[in-house]
Formats: sequence, structure tokens, C-alpha cells
Amino acid sequence: MYNSISASGYQVVVASGQALPKTDVKVATLHGKLTGTGAEEKLPTIAIVTHYDSAGIAPELSFGADSNASGISMLLEIARLFSALYSTGRSRPQYNLVFIITGAGKLNYQGSKKWLEDQLDGLEGSIIQDAAYVICLDTLSASDNLYVHVSKPPKENSSGGLFYKELKAVSQSLYAINVEGVHKKINLAEEILAWEHERYSIRRLPAATLSTLKSHEDLSRTTVLDVTREGQVDKLYKHTQVVSEALARHIYNLSSNQIFAGSLDVSKESLSLWFNYFASQPRAASLLADKHNLLVATLKEAMARYLGDVKITLHTPDKRDPEFVFYDVAKATLNVYSVKPAVFDLFLTIGIILYLGILYIIVHNFPHAYSLAIRLSAKSKVA
Repeated sequence: MYNSISASGYQVVVASGQALPKTDVKVATLHGKLTGTGAEEKLPTIAIVTHYDSAGIAPELSFGADSNASGISMLLEIARLFSALYSTGRSRPQYNLVFIITGAGKLNYQGSKKWLEDQLDGLEGSIIQDAAYVICLDTLSASDNLYVHVSKPPKENSSGGLFYKELKAVSQSLYAINVEGVHKKINLAEEILAWEHERYSIRRLPAATLSTLKSHEDLSRTTVLDVTREGQVDKLYKHTQVVSEALARHIYNLSSNQIFAGSLDVSKESLSLWFNYFASQPRAASLLADKHNLLVATLKEAMARYLGDVKITLHTPDKRDPEFVFYDVAKATLNVYSVKPAVFDLFLTIGIILYLGILYIIVHNFPHAYSLAIRLSAKSKVA
């Protein structure tokens, strides 16, 4: 009984104005390319894809260090490495490389969806129409293992099969990293896709997602607790070495020599700088949905250093039937008050009533008590 009366509870109050839908939403997707030796339109194309936004229950606290600052950092480092190889005719391979950084990845990969619609359904020629393989990067610093998620297992002699073979060989020769393939069919009845490569597989492009997570349902992909931790850059560095070396061996058809070594080695400092930059700021899709966003401008500038023909494509939700809606209130103050239970108020009220009742009786009967005291005092003096 005492505990039920004296115990404290908590009341949470969020003070904010009424949230209104945004009307000027612009989701940016960036792409650039490295052109191989030969007739550009006849060369096989490999696309490297990642998304730059993060997710969490509180947009202003969604830093997304692993998902997906690690993916952006790896893509930019791979672009830097291959730009050096493509810079001279002697080392330029007979492959086109396309690098794509998409927006609204955490919203069912809407950036990839809209970009593919523009590329494949538009009147202009597509840079990804006959892609030999699409490699998506997502959450690459969580563990030492590397998983290759596919919707359809690649054939042994296809670009996907050959890249997977090189990936396993390089991982064993460099760091003994375990590379495992994970096959999951696309369920079109489900509204939410598991991985970004499924957007490309639906459009009949051979694709896979590289990740250090075995399951797409891992909660670390959509939590405000996804912040920088010790050792993440080391894991990202190893995986970047493995992925870039496997990709280079595949497009150059070399299975013994290490291509990225010495002055061409993966820069851990560069990876660390990019990783810490992206992971130090919230990147929820609703915070980045405008065409003048500083992060998008930084990504464009970084891509332009290494790639040619860098473009930004802006997409807006369908006004009649929007796939997603952003609201203008992304931050609010939360107040937590310590409060007593209702039974405490009841007992406090009873106590106050008893106190006032006793006080009333004393005041009301004070003349009688005073007279009695005087009489008793007079008797004691007479005696």
C-alpha cells in the first residue's frame, strides 16, 4: 500500500507545432561513369550502386554510420582507384563502369526505382540498358564476414558468377574473410523489398548486394543507435580492398597478380575521412529532400573528381498517389515529468480534509477551551 502511494511515474510531453506535408520534395540521385577502351556503346557495363540516406525513429538522430555511410565511402574509394586505371590508355580496360548514388534508399529504394524508370523507359539512351552486372553496396562495416545477396544465382560463366569467384579467391588470399552467397527470391506480393539489387533484378538486370549482414531484417539498418564505433573503419578498409581487387581482376581477367598495391592501394585515410563525414550528420531522407542540399552537392563534387559526365537527377513523388510523404516538422522537444499516481492525490486530499477538519474543530471550540483553562487556573490559585 505504501509503495503504491509513494511510487513515482513519468509523463512524456512533446511540444511541437502541427506537422504539414512538404510540397517541394526533390529526391536526388547522382551518377557518373568511367568509359573503357573501344566503342562505348558496345562495351559491357558494370554498375556500382549505393544509397546515401539513413533511417531511424528520430530523423535528426539518424546518423546511419554502418547503413549506409560505409556504402558511400566504399563507392567513392572504388571510384578513386579505378579512375587512376582509366586515366591512361595503356591500363584502360574494355569495360564501362557506372557509379550510382541513390536517394530515398530507406523508402523502399525509391531513388533507384525512379532512376531506372527514367533510364529504361525514357526516350534517351540508357547508360545501364545492357549492364553485365549491378553491384549494390549496403552496410559494410558490421562484421568480418561478407555476404552476396542475390535474387537469382548467377551462372558460372556470367559476369556475376566470375565476380563472385574472384571475390571468394581474393578474400581468402588477403584476409581469410568468409564470403557467402545468400539467395532470396523476390516476393512481388510484399510491398517492401529486402535489398537494393532487387530494384534492378525486377527490371531484368543481373544484380547483387554486398553486405556484412546476412539478413535484411537486421534491426541495425534502421536504428538511431547506428553510430560510429571503434574498429568499423578497419573492417571497411578490408572489405574495400577485397571488393575493389576482385572487381579489377574480373574486368582485367587476371587471377594471380594483385592490382591495387603500392601507390594504388586502398587509402585507409580517405575511407576514414569520408566515413566520419557522412556518419557525423543525420541523413534521414526527409532532411535531404531538396535540390540545394549541401550533402548532395558534396557528393557531386567528390564524384566529379574521379568520374566523367556526373549528373544529378531529381525526382518528385506522384502528387495523385505519392509513394511517400515528407512533413516539415523533423525535430521536437521532448519533456519528461516525474509524477505521482492518482492514489497519491486521493490520500493527499483525505489528509488535507482531516487536517482542515481538526483545525476547524479547534478554532470553533477555542472559547470553551479558553474558559475551561481560566476556571482550572482560578481553582488552582484558590487551593
